[in-house]
Amino acid sequence: MGKDAAEIVYKILENKPYSSKARIPVTLINENNIDQVLSGRVAVIMWFMKWSNDEKLKAIHWMMCFLNLTIILFISVIMYITTLRICDMYEARTFLSTLPCLPSNPLRIMITSVACFPILLFVMRLRHQIQLTTWKLAGSFLLETCLCLIIMQSLSFSTNSILLLVMADLLTYISTNRERALCLAVMIVIYLCGNYDFLSGRFAIVSFNDYLACYNSMTQSVLSSIHNTLASLNIIMFILYMIFLVQEKINESKKFLQMNQELQDLNEQLKEYANIREKMGATRERNRLAREIHDTLGHTLTGLSVGIDACVLMSEIDPAATKNQLSMLAETARNGLKDVRRSVDKLRPDALEHYTLKEALDKMIQEFQGVTDVVIHFVCHLPHLTFDKDEEEVIYRIIQEGMTNAVRHGKAKEIFISIAKENDTLILIIEDDGIGCETIKPDFGLHHMQERIALLQGDIRFYGSNGFVILAEIPIREGI
Repeated sequence: MGKDAAEIVYKILENKPYSSKARIPVTLINENNIDQVLSGRVAVIMWFMKWSNDEKLKAIHWMMCFLNLTIILFISVIMYITTLRICDMYEARTFLSTLPCLPSNPLRIMITSVACFPILLFVMRLRHQIQLTTWKLAGSFLLETCLCLIIMQSLSFSTNSILLLVMADLLTYISTNRERALCLAVMIVIYLCGNYDFLSGRFAIVSFNDYLACYNSMTQSVLSSIHNTLASLNIIMFILYMIFLVQEKINESKKFLQMNQELQDLNEQLKEYANIREKMGATRERNRLAREIHDTLGHTLTGLSVGIDACVLMSEIDPAATKNQLSMLAETARNGLKDVRRSVDKLRPDALEHYTLKEALDKMIQEFQGVTDVVIHFVCHLPHLTFDKDEEEVIYRIIQEGMTNAVRHGKAKEIFISIAKENDTLILIIEDDGIGCETIKPDFGLHHMQERIALLQGDIRFYGSNGFVILAEIPIREGI
């Protein structure tokens, strides 16, 4: 504090009238004293502000508990002492004549109010320590409200400030907006109605002021001031509690939004990473297939080319040698084809690696029914489904894609799958009861089906007038 500020304080003190007893000598006040007082108060405020919001809420809560206990003790003790004073002075008849009804036993008032308050604190403490369900939490608040009403009734509704303590806990521990609003509305109604001014017009109640009337005006003023000051301090503590509680909720919302944003960022990073991994995996697989096919087909085709050229030259000279050479070339072609098939084995469905085709289809259909609730009728007119690996894979993939399209695009509820054999041709029919489509434009899935069937020299047709129908015809090779 500067010199100018100190001079202003000196002038105020000099000009303000004081009694001889209360007057503070100006000579005792200096710049250092004022600085010490103000610095001490600032230090206390700064020390409090360094606390976290949670610590501030706990401190204010305990302060409210202390203030409410003080109010209860103050009112009950004044009622008790006043009653004893009236009896000692033989003014009971005069006192009773001014009351609208007979007062309660002052000792019972003190015991009831003071005994209920620790129970109230115990219930609050118990709720802090134990995670309660919604109904148990509502029950605890109901019990707290009942205890508050008992205390207020015993004190002749001379104070309702204790309800603010319950309201503070209610706003803290009830998280659902609807339940919080409902409970808060009930508590506000009880708070507004649970006071002497409201109830005295409807019921005969002995007020705290009736007891104060037994004292002189000076004593009445002092006691009334103490009562009002304690009630005001409790309201101020409640307001501070609400301020820090709102700040705490705002901070929690900010943290939640920040965490949500971080999760979204991480999710985007994971998606990007997954795409990169997928592209890297596809690139590695393409490179693997390119290497394998280059090594196998390159070697095989080179040998076939040289061998065929030799056969052309030998065909007229030595037909027998040419025949032997062609047999060797055929064997080389078969071995090369087997090598290519081994190269693409990793692209086969995993189910076909562990089960037969029939078992793999049954497993896939069962799993698909379980996750979609679609009724699938699967009829196989063949006693055994034994085909080459590439044929098995095509059949498996077409049925898989057909069921997926029926549910995804056709909104089907029932699917019919039939496998039959006519001469050397496998007949595969997939039919659903979906919405179908008048104009069929093959998308990626249907185009992929066509490509797979074409590799096996088969044929596939689509019909969408009544539901959707897939008809595939695949030539069956009895093994190569």
